[in-house]
Amino acid sequence: MKITFIVPSLKSGGLERVATVIANYGAKCYSITLISLDSKPSFYQICNKVSLVLTPNKIANQNKLYRFFLTGFWLRNVVKNQQPNIICSFGEKYNPFVLLFLLGLKIPVFVANRTSPLSSIKGLYGRINPTAYKFAAGVILQTKQSINILEGKYDLKRVAVIGNPVEINFAQDKRENIILNVGSIGGNKNQNLLIHYFSELNTQNWKLIFAGDGPLMKKCLAMSEELGCQEKIDFLGIVKDVKRLYSKSAIFAFTSTLEGFPNALAEAMAAGCACISFDCVAGPSDIIDDGINGILIPVGNDTLYKEKLQLLMEDQGLRERFSIAAKEKMNQFEASYISNKFYNFITEEVENSN
Repeated sequence: MKITFIVPSLKSGGLERVATVIANYGAKCYSITLISLDSKPSFYQICNKVSLVLTPNKIANQNKLYRFFLTGFWLRNVVKNQQPNIICSFGEKYNPFVLLFLLGLKIPVFVANRTSPLSSIKGLYGRINPTAYKFAAGVILQTKQSINILEGKYDLKRVAVIGNPVEINFAQDKRENIILNVGSIGGNKNQNLLIHYFSELNTQNWKLIFAGDGPLMKKCLAMSEELGCQEKIDFLGIVKDVKRLYSKSAIFAFTSTLEGFPNALAEAMAAGCACISFDCVAGPSDIIDDGINGILIPVGNDTLYKEKLQLLMEDQGLRERFSIAAKEKMNQFEASYISNKFYNFITEEVENSN
């Protein structure tokens, strides 16, 4: 069976990581093609059995409107030439246009949402996607909350909730007094809050490390200097192999207030970090069972967040209990298990019709 995946790009990011993991796994059983609507090479390793197709530079370098139409017609021609049995498109901002440009090819197109479900009911995509998704063969959502939020506006006749695949094989390094945060610095990630919390707590012998880059990196650097805690805070930028950081960090502190499925939080849990997170829409509550394998804080409750973060820093026994329970919970997001769920969903009707 020939299956084609379509992604906006293959840069460093959660959507891109998930798509490559699932494509690589599927290459064991299917003929897999991965199409990127961008010309840049992949940040992630792609199996040599996966056929990778990048958008030509002469299209990617055009102005935005011209590029939109050129990319659409190019994509349609690529798909017509390949004649896959199934197509799966990743990303709410691109899914409706993939459905539009592939309309009439009589190939089932599945769409996978990758960001907060709130983004799918607001603004331009809140108006376009409910209609466009009616032409999809099925919809893949990341969290249980997503169905509750979208079901009133979307006609979700065939839908599956499938979390993201998580790497669960981490080296067991000695834990250090490190509070780790991984992700793009800025937007709804709110690393500025974590810097404020850290500056107000008893942080003797503790270090705060940020792995990631983003638009507010310089602002966060300046903030740490203004608050007088810059010597205890490291900004590492984008880290190619972040697994070692997860393995040696005692605590993972997540301050995002809007998510689809927080990959960094899931990876930290799998690595055995003691995790604390805002209970935002959506994802943390699918990953953390509050008080059992981590801590969930109501969004906006700064006082409680600081109190619980200080507790984690002071109580090694609690961190160790969370570590064991977190790794056990993440088994349900193991990459092969999630990938199998993904392929079972998108291939079910095609296999039944043969």
